[in-house]
Amino acid sequence: MAVACGDDTEFRVAGEVQGLGTRNISMLYVADGSVRSVSTAAIDGKFDLRGSSDEYTVVELFVGAKGNVPLARMLAKNGETLHCKLDIEDPSKNEIKGNGPSEQWSGFLRENAAVLNDGTPGMINSLVTKYVDSHPDNIVSSLLMLTSYNSVNNESRADSLFAVIAPEARPAKLVDDYRLLLSYNNSAALNAKVRSFTLYSVGDSMERYSPYKSGYSLLYFTDGTQRSDTITRQIKRPYDSYSRKRFRVVEVSFAPDSAAWKRASVDSLGWTRVWAPGGVAHNSFDALNIPRIPFYILADSNGTQVYRGSALRQAIDSLDSRIKKRTK
Repeated sequence: MAVACGDDTEFRVAGEVQGLGTRNISMLYVADGSVRSVSTAAIDGKFDLRGSSDEYTVVELFVGAKGNVPLARMLAKNGETLHCKLDIEDPSKNEIKGNGPSEQWSGFLRENAAVLNDGTPGMINSLVTKYVDSHPDNIVSSLLMLTSYNSVNNESRADSLFAVIAPEARPAKLVDDYRLLLSYNNSAALNAKVRSFTLYSVGDSMERYSPYKSGYSLLYFTDGTQRSDTITRQIKRPYDSYSRKRFRVVEVSFAPDSAAWKRASVDSLGWTRVWAPGGVAHNSFDALNIPRIPFYILADSNGTQVYRGSALRQAIDSLDSRIKKRTK
């Protein structure tokens, strides 16, 4: 049941973010065919944001740079107030109340946090598929397909699964508006620079990375709990072929804790390996919007992303081509 905000010309998103303190919080959504952005200063974690949309739209809350991973998502339209109890350190604990879809959506994310945070794309897709098959008449099925289902190299199956959802549970405008919002965020992430950072490295020391120290850097984002021999072989070829002045590899682990990361890092590969507490939400990478793992970013010495995506072969082909041009 929706909670009215007393004004049918706007919706309200209010609540508290545990661990936020006094910082800016931003809200992005689409209305009337354009992306809307609203920001406010949260005082001791408490915030109150207002927006306007006559029809249901996906609302995303961010802390930090636009284009980063959302702190929370919900569904809202004019006349509703959504009450949020959020946790910046562990978004899987987020609770959102105010309308049925948002409550069910946040409940699903809490109950399945282990798979959604640490599972493989296949495991996550199976989870979403099971929900969609069981709830074809629920708009939450559309929301999960849009935000959790990994359709990379799986577009045909994604289209077939979307077709299972009843038309009234997948409004065309909602789908189109979210894709516009996603495009906006991806554009911001694509244009973001790879920044210098200092993180824990193998051997209990601190590693300082700066893009300008090499002609190109490959940032390899992984869950850090298991190693793929195929990925290792593909990275090792250019790593062994090019000098560190030309090419550097930084393997960034999003393992849930340092113990899990260390257990998987006992072998010696040569390239830099670091652990980022907080995963994709770590402030060194939030603007890069890492959507899944494994994920690869090839950056030049200025920190400009010259490749980003899930295809390691494409990243290495881009590297080889660029270095070849420089040596002519």
